[in-house]
Amino acid sequence: MSNKNGNFSELEQKRLNIEKQIALGVWIQVIGATIEFLGIAKLREISDNPDSIPVKEILTGAGIQALGTFFEAIGVSGQITGNDNKLKLDAQKLAITGDWLQSIGAALEAAGGTGEFLEEQEKANLFVP
Repeated sequence: MSNKNGNFSELEQKRLNIEKQIALGVWIQVIGATIEFLGIAKLREISDNPDSIPVKEILTGAGIQALGTFFEAIGVSGQITGNDNKLKLDAQKLAITGDWLQSIGAALEAAGGTGEFLEEQEKANLFVP
């Protein structure tokens, strides 16, 4: 809490600085997740089989992850800038929702990646003793 002059204690200032670094890291993740999603979408356009289930799962999963990361970033930023406890709690809920979306997206992308791998393995008809 701030003292009667409205200044933050040294510990509170350190905490705020660390929270800002975390928020910056999450926003960088938003950029990375968006770049990944757009890259996967471009690869899908030139894929031999763009309508295969695994390819769709990978793209959908990456999109859900990007959206979840965006929600998390908004939530984390809101926790730092929120003026009252209700706003901070709402921001925390949004960040947690973003985390769940990222998890769901990662699971979907992993399922698609596994399906794609199995299709490629079947095409190669490799012998593994």
